[in-house]
Amino acid sequence: MVKGFEGSLEYIQHDYDSFTFIPAGDYLIVEGTSQGRMSGKSWAGGKTPGGRFCNVFKFRDGRISCVHIYLDPDYTGEDEPRFLWGKNRQW
Repeated sequence: MVKGFEGSLEYIQHDYDSFTFIPAGDYLIVEGTSQGRMSGKSWAGGKTPGGRFCNVFKFRDGRISCVHIYLDPDYTGEDEPRFLWGKNRQW
């Protein structure tokens, strides 16, 4: 993923105050937002289409045994033509 950003990512910052931690048995779900700038365009999770994420950690024997990372890589909203579910969205 990082290799794909090479030369275009100016900065990225996680908004730690936005994190929500959801424990569920052997799992920990972490939701949050980020903000940043890429190729001269900015994003801010919750204000623009990009910048939200959800990570799911599975624990075994007190250690992380698996992690799944969910995010929309279209941080700067350049993929709008493929949004098929309306223009009246609120972020």
